[in-house]
Amino acid sequence: MRLIQALLTALVVTACAESFAVKNEAIPAETLRQLQSQALPTSKLSISKGALKVKTNSLPPSEGVLKVPMYYESGIPHIKVSLNGRKPQKFMLDTGATFSVFDAEQAVEFGMRTVPQVRPQMAGVLGTEPGMAAVIPTLQIGSWRLENLPCIIRMQRTAVGSGILKEHLGVSVLGVHLAAGNCKFLTLDFLRDEVEFGFKRSFAGKTRKHMHKTPMSMKNGVPSITLKKGRVQWDAVVDSGSVFGVQLDQAVATVLGYKNGGWQVGGDYLITGIGGAQTPQEAKVRVLEFAALGLFGSYYPFAEVDVMPGPSRIGTYVLEDYRVTLDFEHGVLWVEWG
Repeated sequence: MRLIQALLTALVVTACAESFAVKNEAIPAETLRQLQSQALPTSKLSISKGALKVKTNSLPPSEGVLKVPMYYESGIPHIKVSLNGRKPQKFMLDTGATFSVFDAEQAVEFGMRTVPQVRPQMAGVLGTEPGMAAVIPTLQIGSWRLENLPCIIRMQRTAVGSGILKEHLGVSVLGVHLAAGNCKFLTLDFLRDEVEFGFKRSFAGKTRKHMHKTPMSMKNGVPSITLKKGRVQWDAVVDSGSVFGVQLDQAVATVLGYKNGGWQVGGDYLITGIGGAQTPQEAKVRVLEFAALGLFGSYYPFAEVDVMPGPSRIGTYVLEDYRVTLDFEHGVLWVEWG
């Protein structure tokens, strides 16, 4: 947990972004004191080479599968979760994040047990930021209970504006480790606003009229698939925490012959996540159009792709048209529609 390399949340926050100053600042001293007061005793810790080792206990429902409502808000899927017996709240379900991440104030509010001596550096789309390891004593999703779930606490905040107009942009997400470490499959059914966790049962297969599939692998702790353009192919993260569509990193764009070009993206909003916040102009977002793009085991004509900071990935602007299943057991991504 020294370096978490794939916390890829890329949210869009609507605001008069160009008229406000954006900066990252350390959490208040009082919040830090409270986090330290919630530290686990050293006798209960297992730390090796700076990494925290935690055994999570998963208590899935006897049915072997769990379906819960998806709250698709601001282009990101959310589910309701109870932390340490508190009233369930909505949290983002981010398949592009390796671990679950919470703002420091939430860690205090929900009584998370901290490990101050383990301080991972988190890498996000817009940069890196410091974190603190922690453990959630109990996490409940519907009838599924998890005990001793590791997570990371943000040790900085993204501030927008100043004076009485100043506000802090929160980033708290449920990472893909939640499902990848305990489930055979995870289905994000954007067509029915439903999330399905498969524990004992394998993915049953096609439920809609049409289906594509493509090999999927877990790289740096997040699900990745292969995209193609002509003879060039590259890996892309399946990232439900990004509201954009097909996103290329600058290196891939250069290999494809698009070191420059395309059209620039404007807009009065912020792209925010782990690492801070930027306007599209500051992030140098530009759009390209491909005659054909190899995606999900098929080819899509006249595909628009975004060149953005961070690794190549597939966001919800594409995923929202499908019933998407991450089949961890067989290493396959299934997309259904119709």
